[in-house]
Amino acid sequence: MEEIINLIKSVNVEYLIKYAEIIVIILGFQIIGPIVARIIIGIVHKLMKSDKKSAESGFYKPLKYFFYVLGFYISIYTLGTTKGIEKLADKAMRIVVIVLFAKGIADSLNPDSPIFNIINKNSKKESNNNDALNLFLSKVLKTLVYIIMAFVVITEFGYDLSGLAAGLGIASAAVALAAQDIVKSLIGGFTIITDKPFDIGDYIEIGGGLYTGTVVDITFRSTRIKVINNSIITIPNSLLVSEYIINWNKLESRMIETYLRISLESTTEQINRCISKIITVLNTNDIVLEDTTEVHLDKIGEDCNSIFIRTYISVTDYSEYLKAKDKILCDILDVLERENIDLVYPTQTVYTKNRV
Repeated sequence: MEEIINLIKSVNVEYLIKYAEIIVIILGFQIIGPIVARIIIGIVHKLMKSDKKSAESGFYKPLKYFFYVLGFYISIYTLGTTKGIEKLADKAMRIVVIVLFAKGIADSLNPDSPIFNIINKNSKKESNNNDALNLFLSKVLKTLVYIIMAFVVITEFGYDLSGLAAGLGIASAAVALAAQDIVKSLIGGFTIITDKPFDIGDYIEIGGGLYTGTVVDITFRSTRIKVINNSIITIPNSLLVSEYIINWNKLESRMIETYLRISLESTTEQINRCISKIITVLNTNDIVLEDTTEVHLDKIGEDCNSIFIRTYISVTDYSEYLKAKDKILCDILDVLERENIDLVYPTQTVYTKNRV
């Protein structure tokens, strides 16, 4: 019993109180950190007239972590450590503040942030165009923020940035020479995103049939398209901007054109009646555009007479276009059958000489 009493007497009460204060400070900041962060961001959102929740703000987590770190920082001074430790704590605190501030700015530059929402409201571009451009600008701005943060942190460690900048200049030149294709693709990606020759989901043809398929993804470096056999092809953007592109989804109408090679035995009356009925069939079709139908006798050949047919339909989706074309051609064949007009195919007659 006496040993326990002596142990209690030997305990420094002042140190116990001080350590208790430190624990209270750390736990207190752990508790009030999220609360104070929500209050501060809530006030800012009210001033900005934003409906966004406090926890969804880019500065919420950095601000919350700032109070966590602030609790440890204050505890170090409460503990009464040496000047060296306090100086180190000051530098660490400054670096943490820089990093958290940069993190808050970067997280506030997401494509769905209020800044980009304001830009979208004042923009006359299409929604898909804005989304791609916002994503591109968001990544560029975030990269710049982190680069600036890195330079400021390096300065805090006491390094001279003039020599580093010169070294980076030489290194950048070497990297630029080694990565010319990547840089071209990045520039091409920016051109595609801003100029917007196509969107995700569009059916495009590149370089006169070099690549044909549906766009499934657009990135800074490349564009991915799904071709007819469902395989995915990744094309560098540098190649895309140097080739001409046909965007079949941008069509306002599609053309159907064909030739009918009919038998020479068909009479003039049959031909005229057939042409008249084909025109009627096309003009009564709801998807055929008005005043776009052309049907006439195009050629009198050695083995057939040729009827030329051209019309335009309002269907632009490729799969729907194929169905519409199928229906129209079947209707034309039905006219030929009702008029008893036969189609002929290229033939060749070979005569052989009998030798006795």
